Amino acid sequence: MNAILSLCHFCELHGPSVVFCTQAFRDLPDISMLCDMEAVDILDRRPITAENEKSGESSLWKYGSVHQEHYTNMNITGNDACVACRSFQHNQPGFISNDDAARVSYVSSQFPLQSELYVPIRHACIRSLSCEVCPGREGPIYFGDEARGHVLSHTFFLRDVQARGFQRWYSILVLMKDKMLLLNSWPFIVRHLRQTIDRLQENANKVYEAEESKVSHRALRSATMMSDNFRRQRAVGQPRSLPQLAGDEGVWQYLHSSFTWLMKAGGLRLQERLVEGPPVNAFVASDEADGIGINIRELYNALGGVAFHRVVRCLLIGHQVVFRGPAEGVVAGVVKSLKPLLPKHCYKAVEFSSQYADRSTCNILGLHSLAEVPKSVLENDNLCVVEMLPKEQVLEGDEVATAATARLGGTVAGVLAPKDADGSPKACTSPEESEAAQVLKKISFQISKEGFLCQRPPQVLSRIESAVANNTLTPAAMMIYLTTIIYEWVNKVKVWVHVQNKRAMSSKHLEGMPPPGSVIHPQGRGPALPVLRSPSHTAGKAVTSPNFRSLSPVGTTGSPTPLETTQHDELHQLLAAIGSAEWDVPLLEFWAKDFQT
Repeated sequence: MNAILSLCHFCELHGPSVVFCTQAFRDLPDISMLCDMEAVDILDRRPITAENEKSGESSLWKYGSVHQEHYTNMNITGNDACVACRSFQHNQPGFISNDDAARVSYVSSQFPLQSELYVPIRHACIRSLSCEVCPGREGPIYFGDEARGHVLSHTFFLRDVQARGFQRWYSILVLMKDKMLLLNSWPFIVRHLRQTIDRLQENANKVYEAEESKVSHRALRSATMMSDNFRRQRAVGQPRSLPQLAGDEGVWQYLHSSFTWLMKAGGLRLQERLVEGPPVNAFVASDEADGIGINIRELYNALGGVAFHRVVRCLLIGHQVVFRGPAEGVVAGVVKSLKPLLPKHCYKAVEFSSQYADRSTCNILGLHSLAEVPKSVLENDNLCVVEMLPKEQVLEGDEVATAATARLGGTVAGVLAPKDADGSPKACTSPEESEAAQVLKKISFQISKEGFLCQRPPQVLSRIESAVANNTLTPAAMMIYLTTIIYEWVNKVKVWVHVQNKRAMSSKHLEGMPPPGSVIHPQGRGPALPVLRSPSHTAGKAVTSPNFRSLSPVGTTGSPTPLETTQHDELHQLLAAIGSAEWDVPLLEFWAKDFQT
């Protein structure tokens, strides 16, 4: 269990003080070793430098690495001279236990051995003994945050004849960063801490009763004949160490064993496991590069940020995107480059065709520049047409298309691999630029038709654009990131589809029930009769004739019915639950079509 356990004490002279800490140090291989080692070797090899960083304690402290200056240079304001505030010297570990199977060393010391952990422990100590109080002042309580860590504090008293009120206040802290693990382990941790506290209190009670049997300290304090020095000394109390209170010189060793067992058992009791679902490639398209080999970043650079935003926005919400150009290889490569941006079931593409194919056949179409899009289709709002024109001098008349085809057309090899006079492939002029990028530089992309779009694009579009525009990501890393994004939204679509199916089943069930305001035939036979309301109840609505089977809803003209309001609220709750907004609904509806879980 990745946590720090601490014993804290409220000293009558110095206030809240950290007395004892136990923490785990794990043996992690160095990154340079991981590059040269097999997976089996990592489990059987120990870092060479780990033993040299223990300052002569390598025979006892086996695992983990802490530099000496990390804890010798801590600016700690503790009181080493106070026996109640001290267990060991703060720069020396007191007890060490090694778990060879898990390659973990459990170390107990006065303070945490890392300077960055002292402040959270000190802050938790002050809160547990000064601010956070549970009913009865004894028992467990939780507090904390993400910045300072999450704390389970169990406060308790130990009886002492020399303390104010004849008892001293202690607390045991469990500090960790994982809130869910801490709260899920609450019953187990509290039960074990209670056993440790009961033993300390039992020993302290024995010492208290033995000292009280010799002389009544209550009577002694109430005596009227006291010197001023004695009275002043009693007013502040006399510090006593925990071994003195418990009457056991081995109490620190007992706490070390108890805390070590709790950390070990707590880590074995609850463990995180990866629950694997369907393979990612079952929903997300692979990034196999074939044909012309244009990747999405090269298309982004060729289109430009604005045009790329418009094209991908149409693509994500289900509009048909048509690329028209003379070169079959280039057009097909552009169509293939958009494959990673959609789930598998949404990617329906015709890479290159001489005739228009409708939206039901494909949502991405590569079309020859001489092919025409029907006029009825151009009037449709669900269409985006991108013209791919050569950036050379425009020829006159009908020679434009023929010359463009001769320059760019032909085979894929002719486009990507220009040849010298002897027929051998010509080398690229820039070694850092791919051949596909050089080809795309010779083409101008112009959007000639764009359908109706909502005011705001889907949220996923901004993440796609930031990934594609980030040149620090390698193409392989970019494809992995895009796959993760698409798979994340596929999971949202799963929830969307599930809720919609449940709602449809509920609607079918309600269709068989009589509508509100209907009167069922007493004998269970005959149709449901509508109840006609008087004009005074219709609030300005026209009274429906008995000949009509349906009645207008009661309410103000144009106002939503309670059913519509409820459905709208449920939609907002669903979108909030899956981390989406209203402008993501077109994307969710498009991706939900033909979706199979």
